[in-house]
Order: sequence, then C-alpha cells, then structure tokens
Amino acid sequence: MELLFEGKISVKAILENQKRDIFQIIMEQGKRNKDFGYVYYLAKQRNIPVSYQTKEEIQTMASSSTHGGLLVKAGVQHHPGLPDHSLSGFLCHIDGIEDPYNLGSICRSLYAAGCNGLILMERDWSKVEPLILKASAGAFEHLSIYWIQKEEDLIYYLKQHAIPLVMAHRKDAISLYDYTFPENFCLALGGALRGISAQLAKHSTQNIFLEYGRDCRYALDTASTVSAFGFEIVRQRRK
Repeated sequence: MELLFEGKISVKAILENQKRDIFQIIMEQGKRNKDFGYVYYLAKQRNIPVSYQTKEEIQTMASSSTHGGLLVKAGVQHHPGLPDHSLSGFLCHIDGIEDPYNLGSICRSLYAAGCNGLILMERDWSKVEPLILKASAGAFEHLSIYWIQKEEDLIYYLKQHAIPLVMAHRKDAISLYDYTFPENFCLALGGALRGISAQLAKHSTQNIFLEYGRDCRYALDTASTVSAFGFEIVRQRRK
C-alpha cells in the first residue's frame, strides 16, 4: 500500500528511520530552505527519487494546507515482533488504543520521556498512519515499537528476560510518587475503552495508581496518564 505523508516533520522522520519503504519525495518547485536541503541530502543518500511540482499541484495532492511544500510517498510501517535479546530500560505496553490521534499523542509523550520501546497489540493502522505520524510530531517513526499477537507473548518475553511488569492499576496499588522504578521494567496501561486484562494483572510485580491533587472520581485519558507516568520516570532518573 502506498501512503502520502505531508510536512517537513513527517518527511524527515520517515527518511531518518528505516521503518517503511520509501518510493518518492515531492518538493515544491522553486522553494529552497534548510529543511528542503536536508531532505534532498537524505533522499540522495538513500537513492530515493525526488520530483518537483508546483505549489498548486502539491495542494491538489495534499489533504491540508500545512504540508509546507514537502510530501513523501511511502509504504506502511514494518511491524517487528519482540526481539530474541533482552530489551533494557523503560518499556511500555498499552492495550485498547482505538483512536489514531491518541496513539500519536502517546508516542509523542513516550519518546520525549525516554521510553526505550512501546509494545502494542498487532492491528492494522495502515490507512491512518499519516494521521498518527503527524499527531506524534514524528515520534511514531522515531520510537522503537514492537508488536505482539497476544498478551501471552508479552508475559513469556518478560519472564524469559526477568523484566519486572509494573501496572497502572488501582488494586493493591501504591502511589506513583512512592514508587522507585527499577533500571529495567515494563509499564502496562489499559486503553480508554478497556483497562488492564485480568490475565496480565496476575503477572504484575507492582501496581501503581496516579495520585490526584483533589478527590476526582473519573480516570484520566490514556495519553494524559502516559505523560504523568513518563515524566515521573524522567524525574527519578535525572538523579
């Protein structure tokens, strides 16, 4: 499947990583700046064809006016499974994400917070990958993402490599601000439409809840929760 990605952030992120096949770079005719030069340089390094179109022609192809004169035709993202070796650092597993904008926002926060790998259930996001990449400000391409077929695959992997599973789950939990994250761990969160599965919850090393500043009966959306957890991890690790 050939997809069209728009804008300098998406185009640069795709070129800087090797997560998908790249078919063509499209640049606005007569436009030159630092970003154009960098994209052209990367395209020539990778032997990717570059074509020049008028502003009007590009606008006809693009879905919005925020493309900045840069487009790339590329395939869908390759979906690697969990590797044979042990991943280190901060890993994150999230299940139940249904909205591409939410996934983009989650990737954006996790990448900024230094996450070493996002583990997702396999599903077909192909038609909305341009939306995800744009919403993530390029992080969907930069962040290491691993795809699993079922939760048992994650449970087996974590046990095999002695990686603790920490859960955002209120049962028998302690406050996020009272917990010290180990060097290597996997944080698991449920998506907006469903929480942590009972099967995965059985394998939790420690359940953690997000402490609020007042008595609130509602749960935060997944992207906000990811940010709160992610940047508490940053705060702890800066020591």
